[in-house]
Amino acid sequence: MKRYLIIILLTVFVGGVSFAQSGNNPPVEKSVSIGLKGGMNMPRMYYFNNTALQQLPQAYAFTPMGGLFVDIPMGNVLVLSPEVVYLQRGTDISYEHYSSAQVHYAMSVHYVDFRLPLEIRLPIKPYLQPFLSIGAEAGMRLGGQIHIDRTAPIEFDQTIDVGDANMNLIHAGAFAGVGIRSRIGLGGRHILLKLNATVHQGLLDNYGTAEKEGSVPAVNVNAYQVTGWRLPQGLEVTLGVAIPLEKHLEDACATFAKDRYRRHGKRGHLFGY
Repeated sequence: MKRYLIIILLTVFVGGVSFAQSGNNPPVEKSVSIGLKGGMNMPRMYYFNNTALQQLPQAYAFTPMGGLFVDIPMGNVLVLSPEVVYLQRGTDISYEHYSSAQVHYAMSVHYVDFRLPLEIRLPIKPYLQPFLSIGAEAGMRLGGQIHIDRTAPIEFDQTIDVGDANMNLIHAGAFAGVGIRSRIGLGGRHILLKLNATVHQGLLDNYGTAEKEGSVPAVNVNAYQVTGWRLPQGLEVTLGVAIPLEKHLEDACATFAKDRYRRHGKRGHLFGY
């Protein structure tokens, strides 16, 4: 996670230097846009206050995600961009038990999130606007599965559906990232493109209450200890495409001038006057 944060800071620094050198202040983008986004999420779990689980290797899984967002400019620098997205959270762990058994544990859980990102953009050009995003998210578990298998000396293979017993229903977290915004003209409107990379950190322990209390057995083998906090993490890369709800002011002016000030007749009278 640390190297992701370093990449984010470097990108913001480079964007800031470019903005300072450009000396350009393009028109303020005022139109509200609505669009779709999609991309990939690379989930994992962080086991806070549980050294044994922290040391187990986790493989990055690449899972699809997507949703709807609204782009709301708040001046020349700030943009509020609420969104609703579908994604998967979980982990994929493989390790060798002290008995020489090979153990594989995989959790894949579906969520729907409501997110509230605040973007701080550097409006160098309409087609090149680097931005930093920060925000909070709240989600609800839709369902999912936990799969575990191990080899001899004690072989078994088991898959269960995720429920309240082994995972909390509600997710809460925060995120930060960098991206590039670009406006592309299309007739009387424009298309807004947003390429974004964000690092996500869960802030709410997602162990199920029943596992914590011991009223149901924890579904794992040996290294699985329901102690500390299990916090979801993720790296997301997405592309958003949005269309404004109103035309550009400059496009409206161009149409007005064409319709109202077209010359007519040999004397050069203005049409409509």
